[in-house]
Amino acid sequence: MNAAARYGLSLGCGILAALGLFVLMNVLVSRGEAGVEDRQRVPMPRFIRMDDQEQVVRRREREQPTPPEKIQPLPRMEALAAPQKRSLEAPALDLPLPDISADLALAGLPLSAPPAEPEGPVRYTQSLTPVSQIPPRYPRRAQLDGISGWVRLEFIVNPDGTVSDVTVVEAGPRRGIFDQEAVRVLSRWRFQPQIRDGEPVPALATIVIKFSLEG
Repeated sequence: MNAAARYGLSLGCGILAALGLFVLMNVLVSRGEAGVEDRQRVPMPRFIRMDDQEQVVRRREREQPTPPEKIQPLPRMEALAAPQKRSLEAPALDLPLPDISADLALAGLPLSAPPAEPEGPVRYTQSLTPVSQIPPRYPRRAQLDGISGWVRLEFIVNPDGTVSDVTVVEAGPRRGIFDQEAVRVLSRWRFQPQIRDGEPVPALATIVIKFSLEG
C-alpha cells in the first residue's frame, strides 16, 4: 500500500470518529434537557389560608360557660331509736318427770364387755410327752470328737398335734454342733394338742433334747 492510500484511509477514520462523537454529545444533551423538564413538572404544594379556622377558635374562646346552679343543702335528718323487742318468757311448768332408768341386769344384758381373748398361741400347760417321735442321729463330727451336748428349742404344737415354728433358744457346749439335727428331728414329732374350752388350740412349748455318747 502506497502513502496516498494510507493517508486517505486515516482521513476517513478521523471523519467517522468525529461524527460518532458529535452524535454522542447530542444524545447526552437531549437527555439532560428531558431531566430538567421532569423536575420542573413536580407539583408545588398548595397553601390554604387558616384565617377562617382562627376566627372559629377565637369565637369558641370568647364564649364562656354558664355557671352551675347552686346546690341546696338537704335538711338534717335525726336518727330514730329502734323499737326494743320485748322478750317473751315461757311460763314455768312444774311437771313430774318419769323415771326411765333401765335395769340391765333384769334385761339379760351384760354389764361389762367380756375379756378379749389373747392373740396368738397360748402357753402349753399339759404334760409335754411326745405321742410319736423318732430318735435323733448323732452328728458325725461330734461323735468323732467325743462331744456331748444339749439343745433347748421353742416350738408351736398345732391343734392336730404336729410341730411348727421350731427355733433354737440356747445350746451347749456351744451353738452350731447339735442345732441342725435337733430342729430336724423335733419337726417330725407329734404331741397332744393343748385343750382350751373343750377345743384344741395352738400352744407354745419348750423342750430340751440331749445328745450323749454314753448309752
